[in-house]
Amino acid sequence: MGDTLKNRIYNQILEGIIKKSYPLDLILKEKELAEQFKVSKAPVREALNELCKENIVKSIPRAGYRILQYTEKDIREATELRLILELSVLDRIIPLPEESRETFLETQRLVEESSYAKRNITVPLDIWWNNNCRFHLTLSAIGGNGLLSSTLESVIHREWRGIAQLFWSGDPNDYLSFEPGNHGELLQSIGEGDKKKAKRILTRDILSIRKFSP
Repeated sequence: MGDTLKNRIYNQILEGIIKKSYPLDLILKEKELAEQFKVSKAPVREALNELCKENIVKSIPRAGYRILQYTEKDIREATELRLILELSVLDRIIPLPEESRETFLETQRLVEESSYAKRNITVPLDIWWNNNCRFHLTLSAIGGNGLLSSTLESVIHREWRGIAQLFWSGDPNDYLSFEPGNHGELLQSIGEGDKKKAKRILTRDILSIRKFSP
């Protein structure tokens, strides 16, 4: 999401939900959130409406907004939709367009930066996830379909809550075990123009999260 006031409020509320700063039985109220973030109620209302669209909260008339529990089904559906979108990206970028070489090199740099376990580095869950997302969204941008990329970003954002639910209070070695080996192999197969192999690797990479699902 872009850096607008609504989006900053959206991210702050979402972070509070993920980190359990807001108890699940708490009813979120526009006035109280506006006071907390020192803003008017308008951007808070817009942010809450966005969270409603993503089934993160539910509007309760004349009461406020109730936080919805994230389920295994939610995680599965987000992951399945993400796979459909990203496989279609591969259809658009293999063979790799010549004008996209620089962006492709950027994905290679992201793989190197994200080799945390290989470099014996521990990073917080949100940094690990954000860097993983940057890789997939940068690759998607090569396809040149802005609507596809924005939809993918929204789906990945929804998947984030499931990821956080699984790993937030757990052992960092669990999420850091998702080494970007798949990413490196994926880039190699794209560079070689091997679409079949690229789709197999991408599928393995995206669905690997399921082994940690509840």
